[in-house]
Amino acid sequence: MSQTDYISKLLDIEDAVVDGVFHEPEHVTVSFSLKRRIYECPDCGTDTDIVHDYRIQIVKDVPVMGKGLIWRYRKRRYVCPLCGKKFYERIHILPKYHRITSRTCFYSFVKLQDRVCEKQIAKDLNVSQSTIHRWMNMLEYGKPKILPKVLSIDEFKGDADGEKFQCNIVDPVKKQILDILPERSEDYLAHYLKGFPNADRVECVVIDMNQGYFRAVRDALPNARIVIDKFHVARYSTWALENVRKRVQKALPDEYRKYFKRSRLLLLKKHSKLSVEESAAVNTMLDFSKELKYSYYFKERFYDFLTSKDRDEAARKLYEINLLIQNSGIMEYRPLISVIKNWSEYILNAFEFKYTNGFVEGTNNKIKVLKRIAFSYRNFENLRRRILHMERNKVAP
Repeated sequence: MSQTDYISKLLDIEDAVVDGVFHEPEHVTVSFSLKRRIYECPDCGTDTDIVHDYRIQIVKDVPVMGKGLIWRYRKRRYVCPLCGKKFYERIHILPKYHRITSRTCFYSFVKLQDRVCEKQIAKDLNVSQSTIHRWMNMLEYGKPKILPKVLSIDEFKGDADGEKFQCNIVDPVKKQILDILPERSEDYLAHYLKGFPNADRVECVVIDMNQGYFRAVRDALPNARIVIDKFHVARYSTWALENVRKRVQKALPDEYRKYFKRSRLLLLKKHSKLSVEESAAVNTMLDFSKELKYSYYFKERFYDFLTSKDRDEAARKLYEINLLIQNSGIMEYRPLISVIKNWSEYILNAFEFKYTNGFVEGTNNKIKVLKRIAFSYRNFENLRRRILHMERNKVAP
């Protein structure tokens, strides 16, 4: 096989006759033409191999060896001897009237699945940023046709189209984003969910303690059991411990504050996972305040509550914790007492259905990274399109 044939196969261009390859600082130029062949006239169907003229066309292709690839393509125009119709030869990866190969467009779709800004993709492909944006607008992701049996709903700070928060709806079983909504309001979410033909067949919805989500789900999905993510509840416990620690630490004389160095990490860490030195440091800190010692004990009880095997065990432990907290009288625990009072039924549902908001929280973190890299998306449709393209087309490990 000749060198020309190898280059032709590398470029995936059948019958290419390569005249030369030229390396520039930022790109590689390949000069070639196609072998002369017989074509059928697009007007009358007559076969012809009569060449009318040639022209040089500069075409951009996918990068090679870390550089942009440019064709210097000597293009033939044939003429029909019967009707006089003039037409160009065909090349399968270069659409008519285009100066960029179709595979460059497809490769941009692959790159858009990564958390990379459009400007960097444009630079890598040696095209303009507006071209990447135009290609991205070719992607269409409509509303799902039906809802899965289990839903997970959460918001993220998108700052798109004048709305501070956007809503993320996912399937926690299949680990897939279903849709991104432009706002998180109760009315919009309820209207959106009611639009599905199987809304009455949804069995479980996982949310955080958002009253708007709660009312929207109750209104639109009448048969769904609502689950409050139990780790959101545990967070109230750690917040209370943190606030007690800050109050105690602030009231200490300067010479004692050294014992509280790195105290946050030590106090929040499970007691069973502390080393001997860390355990001694925690005990020293707890000796400074009875309220801090109680708060640390409540935190450990909450960690134990999270490991409950079933709903009955969880209900018993939650009742005991709530009673201890109320009897302690520590003011920092008032928000947690309120949460348990208002949401205990739905918190306990988490021990029956075993679903959490872990996956949706993970996707929200990816969206935050994408926003930071892309310097934000002000247009909601662009943001939604990029998120759905990035997540729905990811390759499973």
